[in-house]
Amino acid sequence: MGKFSFWRFFGEQGRDLPLPGESVDGKTVVIAGANVGLGFEASVHVANKNPSLLIATCRDTAKCKQTLEILRERCPGTRSASFDSWPLELSSFDNVRAFVDRFDAEGPEGLNILVANAGTFKQAYTRTQDDWEIMLQVNYLSFALLSILLLPHLLHSATCDDPSRLVLVSSLGHYLAGPVLTGSRNWDHVLGAISAETLGASGPSRYNLSKMLQVAFVRELAARLPSPTSLVVIAVDPGFCHSSLQRELEKYCLLRMVLAFVRWLLRARTSEMGSRNIVHAALAKNAQDLHGKYMSSCEVVEECDYLLSVEGKAFSERLWWETIEVLSKVDDRVSQIVSTYLPASST
Repeated sequence: MGKFSFWRFFGEQGRDLPLPGESVDGKTVVIAGANVGLGFEASVHVANKNPSLLIATCRDTAKCKQTLEILRERCPGTRSASFDSWPLELSSFDNVRAFVDRFDAEGPEGLNILVANAGTFKQAYTRTQDDWEIMLQVNYLSFALLSILLLPHLLHSATCDDPSRLVLVSSLGHYLAGPVLTGSRNWDHVLGAISAETLGASGPSRYNLSKMLQVAFVRELAARLPSPTSLVVIAVDPGFCHSSLQRELEKYCLLRMVLAFVRWLLRARTSEMGSRNIVHAALAKNAQDLHGKYMSSCEVVEECDYLLSVEGKAFSERLWWETIEVLSKVDDRVSQIVSTYLPASST
């Protein structure tokens, strides 16, 4: 079950996915990466469920303005005051910290749902202004930082009967990432080795690896929360979808034609259909059953064999501690939050 199965994948791709009937009335929801694709469609679903406040994040203020306009068009029966759009650029740690500072100052004390959806793909090796490989920072480190800094809000008014949700949008590509970690037990620093150009991995391999790191983060964070928990943490695979994430490859005419054929051959889902996986993870009633799990097609499935192995479990724990160490240097609130809210992490 932990191995990628093409036949299971192909069967799931053609399945119509359910939409939870649960309301978000009175709840505060943050969806990161909401200007296009999966994040936008998930925002439409949530906005139509009467939230107290929906914050749909985009990379810059121009995209925020555009997203709000389209949301109002798509959700005509919803109070426009119930949703807003704030800038959040995940390739910058300072920008993530600024977003959290704004939420501290302007947002409510409690945050009921955080959907970490935004991601990036780069074919060529690229580093950020913070000197990390861009897919590692955007797809993993910045979301880990955002999740930890918002942890006090997520736990503020949540209960085991009505837990908050943290949903990280991963990918079935994580099943293919294991070989990149060959020899990782001998690496002095896991994150440094993954970020280095000398890792020698292709763009797709780095992307898949960043998605595996998300699944490992979910598992490690979940293990450090009490059971039953007032914060349910979930990794979700939206499936293979028509997505703007592939725009990097669509710059090239031949690749654009190949992608169009692959989407047809593999029965690519619409972004709306794929977003139902995200909404299900964020709203489904059986919250405690989903805690620390990996979901696909609105069902709990096993993560990749590597993460299930003894080596993978050791890697996950090492990754957790390195992540906390790195992020504590970015923002000293990280170590304070971990020691206060995740006592199982104390050494």
